[in-house]
Amino acid sequence: MGYRSEVVLAVNPDAYAILTTVLARGGEFFNLFKKATTEPSDHQEDSIIYSWERIKWYDSYPEIQAVEDFLDRLEEEDMEESFRFVRVGEGDSDPGSSRGFGFPIYVKKSIEFYA
Repeated sequence: MGYRSEVVLAVNPDAYAILTTVLARGGEFFNLFKKATTEPSDHQEDSIIYSWERIKWYDSYPEIQAVEDFLDRLEEEDMEESFRFVRVGEGDSDPGSSRGFGFPIYVKKSIEFYA
């Protein structure tokens, strides 16, 4: 079954322009984004939020490494305000990860009691 994560990537029009050039190459990276849930962002006009639930987010997978490379590129081009990436794993000890700061997307952990 494997370890699963919840992942969100929000991009504004500047980051989306770069994303579309990478998506145009096709392959597993394209297939990954085809499986994502998408919705417009209320935070920034013409921005898009991609999300994946219960996904195996392993750096050893080529499509995941391609996303990491895409985020690296945005950071190298000083575009941290153009995107927000947040990943949280299913385990209590998983600190998750986040990159960019262009959108108000954060992880919230809480304790709940069973009825």
